[in-house]
Amino acid sequence: MAAPHENSAGPLPQAAESWAARAELEPATARITTTAPGSTVGPSATAGPGTTMGPGVATGSGSAMGSNSTTETAQHIDNTATPWQPTTAPHQAAAANHWVPDRIDRSSTDSAPRVEVLPAAMTSMDLLADIAAANRARLQSSSGVRGALNKVGFRLGLSPAEQRTEDRRARIRRQLNTTYQIAVISVKGGVGRTTTAATLGSAFAALRPDRVVAVDGNPDFGDLPTRTAPHPYGLTLRDLAQASNLEAFSTVQSFMSINSADLAVIASPWTVEANEALSGREYTTAVEVLRRHFNLLLVDCGTGVLDSITQSVLQTSDAVVVVTPPTVGGVKGAVATLNWLSSHGMQHLIAKSVVSIVHQQPSKPVVDVSAIEKLFASGQRPTCILPYDVHLAEGGEIDLRLLEKETLLAFEELAAGIADGFPNYLGGTGGGRAAGGWR
Repeated sequence: MAAPHENSAGPLPQAAESWAARAELEPATARITTTAPGSTVGPSATAGPGTTMGPGVATGSGSAMGSNSTTETAQHIDNTATPWQPTTAPHQAAAANHWVPDRIDRSSTDSAPRVEVLPAAMTSMDLLADIAAANRARLQSSSGVRGALNKVGFRLGLSPAEQRTEDRRARIRRQLNTTYQIAVISVKGGVGRTTTAATLGSAFAALRPDRVVAVDGNPDFGDLPTRTAPHPYGLTLRDLAQASNLEAFSTVQSFMSINSADLAVIASPWTVEANEALSGREYTTAVEVLRRHFNLLLVDCGTGVLDSITQSVLQTSDAVVVVTPPTVGGVKGAVATLNWLSSHGMQHLIAKSVVSIVHQQPSKPVVDVSAIEKLFASGQRPTCILPYDVHLAEGGEIDLRLLEKETLLAFEELAAGIADGFPNYLGGTGGGRAAGGWR
């Protein structure tokens, strides 16, 4: 009798070859082979003491594995079964278990109730403003007793007068979303119209960040450059109207002079050699160019309201300043001007008009100025009193730094009152003063 290890491997090669051959012939057939308990595989073959061969196959000491006792059962699951596919490698299965998505699925967290860190009442704008106001820096006074105490170590805020100055200048800096034109008119000559236009334009230019231009629209003897700054080469409004290639701002600015307050000034073409006065057509052509490059225009009109230039100025203006001296004749001329505007369908200019009462003499006027103010107040028209100033009475170039504080304050109040009527972004007026018609 042969040794167990010599007979145990005899039939195994044949079984392997038979299985491989049958797998090639029937690749789509799944086979399940079971060995009955107690059966033997191979002739008189033993697997050794206590050896277990798969589920249900136990070979103990002396058990033989013969070929004639092998039971093979083949179960054909389905002739159309899926072809065999290779199994997943262990490292691929491990990678699949640790797969991380490209995006985090937040669908489960979105349905969860939202937790507020702070209640809405604690995050209100009023509370946040109070927190910011507790430690924010503030302007300190630089004049008067407060200013003197601040110089020795105190930290006192603005005085009421200084705060009013800040508020007034903030009104003057009111933003413009379109070009705005102001006409300065009077029906009488020598009442301070050009001086008012030059000083008012300088006050706007000194405080506003945008571009401000003053136009000499007097068809006769216009002396606006004399009160501001003359052009070094004598260019005028007519030269601008006849020029071409005016798309660049630098080209347009070359026709103007600039005074100490950064006010751009364009002169009237009147000279002693002139044979023809400036026409309304020339003015309209030049102003169309200016409107493309400047935000605020001030026009110094001539005496009267019937010439073609003044007609063009009034038709393109948004507000008007009526200049009058504190005299009976001057007040009659101002009232006649407002009535003329009303009779010619310019109620929008009346609603934006301001009456400027100019004191040209240092002495007290004979006429009661308060009575003049009450007269225009009855027509719901605001008035502004411009006091006498030595620097303005000189008749030369105006420098705001040389004005008296009272005079500068009066012109700033006039500018702030006009700026209150600037249009806002919704197309309406800025508010501040009630609009009314002259009666």
